Amino acid sequence: MRAKLDLFAHLLLEWGGVHNLSGAKSHQDIKNNIQDSLQVLDFIQPFRSCLDIGSGAGFPAIPLSLACPHARFILLEPNAKKVAFLHHVKIALNLNNLEIQRMRIEALSPQSVLVDLITSRALMNAQNLIALSAPFLREQGHFLFYKGSHLRTEIACADCECHVYGKRVYFYSQRRDFA
Repeated sequence: MRAKLDLFAHLLLEWGGVHNLSGAKSHQDIKNNIQDSLQVLDFIQPFRSCLDIGSGAGFPAIPLSLACPHARFILLEPNAKKVAFLHHVKIALNLNNLEIQRMRIEALSPQSVLVDLITSRALMNAQNLIALSAPFLREQGHFLFYKGSHLRTEIACADCECHVYGKRVYFYSQRRDFA
């Protein structure tokens, strides 16, 4: 897995320099993002399927898909250049457990996808994200949102939503504030 993570970092630096895919501009920045993506495996329950909303340059979905090869990952990203990068990574790393769709969550049909885990990193506030994505989460599923400086405000907003949907939300706030 280490070799594939290194290749992912190399590809992101290469493509990111040309296409501005991420705020991570150095190998160390990317290593930090990889570590943040994977550290949640210490506390999150095992899962068989994951919907990553606003996948961007692949955090957290690419590192998680490498660490959890038996889980199915669906990556949603509306930006064409980021989708092209994600497809390139999928092929280069032989990630057969990835499905990449160029679309926003609002365009996804609730009848088409049902997953154990929904992830997102710095996309929108938690309350809106929960409202938009809840129809895609299995009954015993979990949300995992990687959040930065607005965490306390979003937790206050999300608590009522968690109760309404009966789902568990994990907020991971150790991540760095890169785009």
